[in-house]
Amino acid sequence: MTAAPVTPEGPGLVRALRRRDLVGLLLNAMMGAGMLAAPAKVFGLAGDWSFVVLAISALILLPLILCFADLGSRFTATGGPYVYAGNALPPVVAFSVGWLLWISQALSVATLSNLLVSYLAGFIPEISAGLPRLALIAGLGALLTGIVLTGIRRSAGASNTLVVLKVGFVLAFLVACVAFVQPERLSITSTAPSPITLAQAILIYLFAYSGFERGSVVAGESRDPKRDVPIALIGSVAAVTLAYAAVLLICVGVLAVPSATDRPLAEAGRQVFGPAGALAVSLGAGAVILGTILGILISMPRMLLAISEQGQLPKVLGRVHTHWRTPWVAILVSSGLSFGFAIFSDLIGALTFATATRLVAYILCCIALFRMSRRADAPQPQFRLPAAGVIALITAALFSGVLALGATKELPPLLTVLAIGLACFAFTRLSRRRKAP
Repeated sequence: MTAAPVTPEGPGLVRALRRRDLVGLLLNAMMGAGMLAAPAKVFGLAGDWSFVVLAISALILLPLILCFADLGSRFTATGGPYVYAGNALPPVVAFSVGWLLWISQALSVATLSNLLVSYLAGFIPEISAGLPRLALIAGLGALLTGIVLTGIRRSAGASNTLVVLKVGFVLAFLVACVAFVQPERLSITSTAPSPITLAQAILIYLFAYSGFERGSVVAGESRDPKRDVPIALIGSVAAVTLAYAAVLLICVGVLAVPSATDRPLAEAGRQVFGPAGALAVSLGAGAVILGTILGILISMPRMLLAISEQGQLPKVLGRVHTHWRTPWVAILVSSGLSFGFAIFSDLIGALTFATATRLVAYILCCIALFRMSRRADAPQPQFRLPAAGVIALITAALFSGVLALGATKELPPLLTVLAIGLACFAFTRLSRRRKAP
């Protein structure tokens, strides 16, 4: 039995986001760890096959992006993937999609916060551990949470500013370093990695791309989501792929062993321009990280809001501030969890687990699209994917294979996290039934 159509349009939310705001949110979501950490991590696994890994990742992602463009053009409500699953799958499955994506975003904040600490520790070693590290993460959380609390327009404005800085950083980095690329380092001379190693490397880039669903999560605050979400999604992914390729080109072409550092961009800047180059790249990397974390903190609470409005989590999480028109309780809860994870997690552990949780949600959304494609009463898309049902099933199978090969270690903790969420789901439903007249 499927859920009733989900329409979690929160009372008090305002439709203030323009198409360029959605593009900014998506660029901030994807232009983060993928540029800063992935070149070193992927090279450590795949060596001179790193460009092949990026190409395979982009090709694997393409049908998923098209599936989400089709889905995004059908709905106008807050919640994105949770809404999609709620319109085609049982309520408990829809909840699982929303819950896993919410948790994965908290883990993404943890990954990025630790990455920021790593970059800054290259200049101030004292902040890499202990009380200084705790103070840095807590201060970062307080600053960004304050921006997100005070309104969607202010949040979008800050996001757009950071996107401009990000794009400027990537272009400047490419122009400054491309002349120092050694072409012989770009050729493939080693044997291909094993399927498991290849899948693990692909997962790192899939983590980098993950976050593309955030444009649909804030659809309830977009002026024309059915039209703007698909356009913003496809355009942003294309631009981000070019950015990943440019940064990987510099890291592999300039550094003899890109995997020897957690800060490959800063190391490339240091080798080319000395300490001043490393400092300039680190400042640019800081803008990249801040923008990505801000984008997560904008979309993450909206997922809690949508789930709460459907009675699957406590009602208090759906409260909207009367003046700021933001889901303030969900924002505080989401930020607290995210930066709590940041304090107690490491970089790569949070990265791989966040990717595994997202992949499960993406697979379920593809299954939802398959079911919608077979229903005459399903919401009709403005962006219609040809043979949507077939492509959705193939995409679900493909990502299931990547998950099975590359994230077997993450499956037990993933099931644990899901069990915790289902316990919250059951407790909330039981409490509401007891309160009902």
